[in-house]
Amino acid sequence: MFTTLTSLAGLRIDDERIKEFLEKNGFKYPKKPFISNRSTDTSYWVQNKKLGIDLLFNARNYNEKYPLVQGEKKGVWVPVLNRARWYNNKSKTEFPLNIDFGHDFETLKAKLGEPTQKSSDVSHTWLNDDGSESWYRWRLPLDNERSLEWGLEFGDDLTINDFMVGLPYHNPVFEFYYEWNNENFESFIKRKDWRETAHLMFLQWTIDNNMVTINENTAAVAKDIKEGKLPITEYIKALNRGYMLEEDFSAEQRFIYSYIHNVGSYDTLFTRDVAHTFLKEGQLKENYFGKEATEQLNAIDYNTENYAIVKSIIDNRLAEYKEHKFKQSKQL
Repeated sequence: MFTTLTSLAGLRIDDERIKEFLEKNGFKYPKKPFISNRSTDTSYWVQNKKLGIDLLFNARNYNEKYPLVQGEKKGVWVPVLNRARWYNNKSKTEFPLNIDFGHDFETLKAKLGEPTQKSSDVSHTWLNDDGSESWYRWRLPLDNERSLEWGLEFGDDLTINDFMVGLPYHNPVFEFYYEWNNENFESFIKRKDWRETAHLMFLQWTIDNNMVTINENTAAVAKDIKEGKLPITEYIKALNRGYMLEEDFSAEQRFIYSYIHNVGSYDTLFTRDVAHTFLKEGQLKENYFGKEATEQLNAIDYNTENYAIVKSIIDNRLAEYKEHKFKQSKQL
């Protein structure tokens, strides 16, 4: 079963190989297999409780090898098999290295090495009351050409919660334009939005500090941006996609992601810092997403003076993060 699902990972829900597998193994083909961008969901699970296996079909994977697949109508997308998950082994699946649900933590470490992620790497709120980790995860490369990985999660009840095989999970650091909503680079550069401006300034800061992962398409552009020869938007154009992932940065990835998304649940969020810095009235700061505050913030120009202000904010937050991971940070 593991080998079979590995071979199916990344295939469209309407692929005949997927249909055959679902029918043969007692899964129900979804009544509405395609996903509209009018929905708040970009994925769904197909479950088989008798086998103890869930299949996740996702239309938006933030993976260049598995881009959005356009359906027959605009705004309708075709999901692909993102991952398979075993939460027991009623299917009698043979997992790599002969690992099974009965293995303890030390045996897993002996076979797989140290966990690749633990709960506190994501958020301190995912620690137990005694300070121990809520879970440990192993995510190991399986097929780099197809961007596949496999792994498992070990819980605080000292048992394996689940096994998985499929595509790596990605949540963008930045999303400048939304292909999900049929946006593109041209619509992106026409938009005037203060959060977009703030994120572009953050991107410029990472380029100025040599923190971007450059390739043959972006190296020359990054150099020209540092030298003031090109606007920052040209970097997004060179990427040829509307989003950036942690792996698009070569240094300080956890700081960048944590500060942009406030994943540590401490009182630090980049866009709020920017808004509170440029807004002068306390009432507007309290409601910085309100109409009046938004109008003032949208008037912020991307110029040398304002970039210097934002650069100083980020520099200070990076120093705090290095010192105490935002544990002592306060809202600007």
